[in-house]
Amino acid sequence: MDYLRKALGKTLVSIKKRKMLFALLLFLQIIFLALSLYTSTHYLIQILEDTQGIIQPLENANYDSQSIEQGDPFTPDYLSIYNSYQSMLRTILTFSGWMILLFLTINGSIWLWSHWLLQEKKDWKSRMKEAARFFLKAGSSALLLVGSFAVISYFVLLHYVSISDSFTKLALALKLLLIALLVVYYFLLSALALASTGSWRNFVKNWIKISFLTFSKTMVLFFTLAAILSASFIILYVAIEFGESVLLLLITGAINVLALVLVRIFWIAGIEEIQHEAHHH
Repeated sequence: MDYLRKALGKTLVSIKKRKMLFALLLFLQIIFLALSLYTSTHYLIQILEDTQGIIQPLENANYDSQSIEQGDPFTPDYLSIYNSYQSMLRTILTFSGWMILLFLTINGSIWLWSHWLLQEKKDWKSRMKEAARFFLKAGSSALLLVGSFAVISYFVLLHYVSISDSFTKLALALKLLLIALLVVYYFLLSALALASTGSWRNFVKNWIKISFLTFSKTMVLFFTLAAILSASFIILYVAIEFGESVLLLLITGAINVLALVLVRIFWIAGIEEIQHEAHHH
């Protein structure tokens, strides 16, 4: 567990040396959370309205088989249902596009500057080159992992919907996909912690090593930080559910923002220490 102690020490020393950069990370994290929450709320309301536009006509539809055989329509609102369906698809695509843009730009910048917090100072030209390499590697990794997961999930769900005679089988498929999503998230976090690595060859090599060869150490780090984040979210949930103080909500919200930024820096520092130990063994 020595790598955890070293990673924690490196995190605290780096924050102490670069207080302004750490403050900027906190500010960007707040901006990212606020924009993500606003975007999600805005588009989810639209999606729910479009869903209602599909469900309501179907609830009033004609389900009498004899009546349908006599020529009565299943529903006179085919056009309304189709328009609501098309609107829902457009909204989902727009929502996905905005969330991807936020993830790649603001969240990507938070990850990049978290790397810089742990590094020695460099000239601006070196920083720009490193930033370009980072965004290219991070974007490619996210596209590979999330894109593959989305395609596989679509066909898995399509298959289970077509063969399932009960919700139980579909629920099982959803649980398996959630577990798979956790695995995808683990690989994505590993990639983001290594994306500042110089060459593509070293990046892929280190990604495989961290994800598989040092799996036990990486997972200890992963679940340690997951426990810290879970504790901060539980505190916020309790404050929202049972608290009546605005000040308490602000304090617990600030704790969550602080935890997110600290955990990210600690994760990067921890991965660096695991690499260092693996290199010397």
